[in-house]
Amino acid sequence: MGTALAVAAISVASGEQLRRINFCFEETLAPLRLSQLEQGIGHCDRVIGNRATAEQRRGAAYAQRGLMRARQWSILNVTEYAVQGISDITEGLRLHTPVLERKHQLLLTRAQLYIATGQIRQAGNDYTTILNEDPANIEAKSGRSRIGALESS
Repeated sequence: MGTALAVAAISVASGEQLRRINFCFEETLAPLRLSQLEQGIGHCDRVIGNRATAEQRRGAAYAQRGLMRARQWSILNVTEYAVQGISDITEGLRLHTPVLERKHQLLLTRAQLYIATGQIRQAGNDYTTILNEDPANIEAKSGRSRIGALESS
């Protein structure tokens, strides 16, 4: 499964170009605007909803949609997006086994969403899972430290 992205440039009122998202599997989410995230989520919805889609691919689409929901949450700070992101990432991890680096990205993101929704213990479990597989993971170590500060306050 590739992570290639097909985009078409469309004009924006200010004259700048805005990429149109044509696939679920966008590799870099940070620079995407909300409208592009919605396009990507729509494409993931179609992959997930297609009964002919293999379970592994559907799982990857759930995980990707979860990352897009997390990005929406980071922009708008709407709890519903965090909850949807947690649910999608969880289902994605249940349906498919990503490579270790991708798994850790998903767990780190889900841990952040757990913290945002007050689910500190679940966030700690995600950080611990990462540290059990990669004891030198700086982001997971930092996350565990932040949780310790939250738990003691």
